[in-house]
Amino acid sequence: MQVELYVALVVMLFIILDFVTGIIKAAIKSELSSTKMREGLMHKLSFILALLLGWLCEWSMPILGLPDVFGAVYMAVGVYISCTEIVSILENLGDINPELKTSKFLSLFGENTNDNKEG
Repeated sequence: MQVELYVALVVMLFIILDFVTGIIKAAIKSELSSTKMREGLMHKLSFILALLLGWLCEWSMPILGLPDVFGAVYMAVGVYISCTEIVSILENLGDINPELKTSKFLSLFGENTNDNKEG
């Protein structure tokens, strides 16, 4: 059960960091909007609900007397959400500080930041 709590904590921290960097980016670009913020929060809520669904599927199979056909779906959902949030955070950071787009920082995450590359 401890691993499940850590997965939930990691996902929540990535969601929070993405939300904060998104607000900073919108403030810098003078694009703060309560409508966009509300939509963003609903998207984040859907990620949390997807994680809850993954956990519920795994947790309920033995109780219902069914084979565990979902395997490690909870962990897979957590990894998917975390990767999605990491990409969004990196995009936000690049928009907040354009120097990061051309620095080696994003390459640490496997981002191809050189738009002038050929081939």
